[in-house]
Amino acid sequence: MKKGLCLIMCLILLTGCLAGCGQTTGNAAANGNGIRILLSLSKADTFRSALAQQAKATAEANGATLDIFDAENSIENQVEHIKKAVAENYDVILCGPVDADTTLELEALAGDLPIVFFNSCPDESRLESGRYMYVGSDEKVAGQYQAEYILEQFSSANEISVALLKGAKSHSATKGRSNALKDTLNDSGKTIHYVFEDNANWDQAQALDKMNTWITAYGIDGIEGVLCNNDGMAMGALQAALNNGYNKGEADKFVPIVGIDANMDALEAMKSGGLLGTVLNDRKSQSIAIMNVLKAVAKGEDFTAEDLGVDCTVDGKYVWVPYVIVDESNLDDTIELMKSLSE
Repeated sequence: MKKGLCLIMCLILLTGCLAGCGQTTGNAAANGNGIRILLSLSKADTFRSALAQQAKATAEANGATLDIFDAENSIENQVEHIKKAVAENYDVILCGPVDADTTLELEALAGDLPIVFFNSCPDESRLESGRYMYVGSDEKVAGQYQAEYILEQFSSANEISVALLKGAKSHSATKGRSNALKDTLNDSGKTIHYVFEDNANWDQAQALDKMNTWITAYGIDGIEGVLCNNDGMAMGALQAALNNGYNKGEADKFVPIVGIDANMDALEAMKSGGLLGTVLNDRKSQSIAIMNVLKAVAKGEDFTAEDLGVDCTVDGKYVWVPYVIVDESNLDDTIELMKSLSE
């Protein structure tokens, strides 16, 4: 749990100087002047909206143009965005696929335009090094970190009863995070009871409604932990707990709730004691890596991790930016980091 503090501190120090962090060494360091980027994604939650804006700011700092189009969870809208990129002579496409299973069709529509995918990871068979790349964080690691949070909380217990609130069924992060946290819990040697499991589609209001429905029918005492695929749903679960007199500071009336993303409201809820934890999904570093990969693929240039300006791993068709557990050891530093991104 005490890992990641050094990385957080480094990120804070870097934040002030990375507005132009596309200026890295190597071939990928060529400036972004003249590059036109079309970004298509569904801005369905706080993290995705913030990541899109961070990508736009990073592109502008590098002299590139990035236009954002909201697919509104519609594959048809995303298809039209790809057609627009071709018709209007964009240089490269940045795409958070509505459904990662549609990427072959999107690639076919794009013709000669390269695509950098992010936020929802296509199957490796649908990617091609240097042409159809993915930049993001390994969702399996986020799920593993969440499970470790709960296992540490119940280290002396033989059995744990948990609820699981998941994102959209078609999203790769839903599958990656949920499967990994279950694998980690199931491999712990403890008996795990999944008392409640449903898709709240990244949405705080849906999470609140689903938790309220469960608690009304069965009570809250049977839930020993709530694992949510993102912070939005974690905040919905927290509100349900608060509505039932839990997580208000009494030790015997606390349901551990863990999210992912390190959104500011979740960090503040951790600070006040309502939320147990979250996992930093580092949008600043992702946006810098994305911009440098976009420049490279648009120009047909090779790149290495050292060219991308952030802590990351280049693994063939993938660029991985690490997740970081947020706990009491780095909570204040993470809050400062996230505040700096909103300034």
